Amino acid sequence: MATPMRHHTDWDQRADRHTLLKDPVVTVRQLGRLGLPGGPPCRIDHALVYTTRRGGFETYLPPDRPRRIPRRYTAVYEVDMGVHPVRTGVRLPSSDDAQEFDVRVELEWQVTDPAGFVRSGHRDVPRLLLGELEQAARPVSRRFPMDASAAAEAEVLALVQEGKPLGEEAGLRVMWTIRLRRDEDSIAHARRLRAIEHATAEEVLTQQGGARADQEVARRAKAQQQQSLELQEYEALRIDFYREYLTRGGIDAWAMHLVRHPEDSAKALNSLREDQRDRLRAQMELIKEMLTKAGTEPFELEGPRRLAIDAFHAVFGQHVPVDQGPGEPEAAQGGRNRAERATPSVPAPAPAAEDSSAWQPAVPPKPAAAPGELR
Repeated sequence: MATPMRHHTDWDQRADRHTLLKDPVVTVRQLGRLGLPGGPPCRIDHALVYTTRRGGFETYLPPDRPRRIPRRYTAVYEVDMGVHPVRTGVRLPSSDDAQEFDVRVELEWQVTDPAGFVRSGHRDVPRLLLGELEQAARPVSRRFPMDASAAAEAEVLALVQEGKPLGEEAGLRVMWTIRLRRDEDSIAHARRLRAIEHATAEEVLTQQGGARADQEVARRAKAQQQQSLELQEYEALRIDFYREYLTRGGIDAWAMHLVRHPEDSAKALNSLREDQRDRLRAQMELIKEMLTKAGTEPFELEGPRRLAIDAFHAVFGQHVPVDQGPGEPEAAQGGRNRAERATPSVPAPAPAAEDSSAWQPAVPPKPAAAPGELR
């Protein structure tokens, strides 16, 4: 039997500052009839709630403590007044009974009325708060289907905030928030559907990108082909241009070359002089061959001989024909030339040795006539 001088401990959680508490009442001790001041030590940040013989409660908030324990007190409750976080989850029904919303709840509770909490008799604060939350949220969540989790969450938050604060009747101050989402099966199904949509969209974009790439390749090939055709046309025009000017002869060809390369003017002039000398040499050889050719009748050589003599005079810069006198006008000379062409030509006598322009080759003797042939 315990002595009346001692305090009797009925309940002790042996909790410290870092202990997760469900019940904020840390210890409960009965007081003897002759309880003295002092007793077992208690934390300075805990509240002391004394019960009286008539069933009342007197509270000493920290750091107040009674100097002596009156005889009217029968027991003392040591109540933790710290802030305690809770993170847990509950399930709320949806419009379909086969599916339930998964709700994540975050709470922070604190005892603000130690005597009120002791009077309420609750021993599990998180369960108390979650029960009140479920009682207020269940009728709201049941109005929404599983795929309307966002709307259901907003409605539950609004309704619970408008109602009575959680834990108020038990002397608690509660800060809370919830996150309402679909259940795991619905989330997995939505993820599979989203993966299919992403794969389909990726395939469509890949095909579209491939089509654009093919169009770009075709466009570039067409542009290259067009450029090649234009280059071929340009080359054909250049070929025609060079063929035309090279066909005309040396003067036109050198003129075209000098337009692009004026520094080659001296080389062009020398080449033209060489061409003129070659042409003059060729004409002299032709004249000599025509004048010395034997085996033809004199009248047959009259025309070529005159052309050769005219060419000879043209080579040496003499523009006066051989039959024109020094003072004879060109008109009279032209008339005589027409008359000579009209009448048959007679072989001219052999010119003097000093006149090389009128020289004729020796006429070979005619062959003997055959018997019975007239000469």
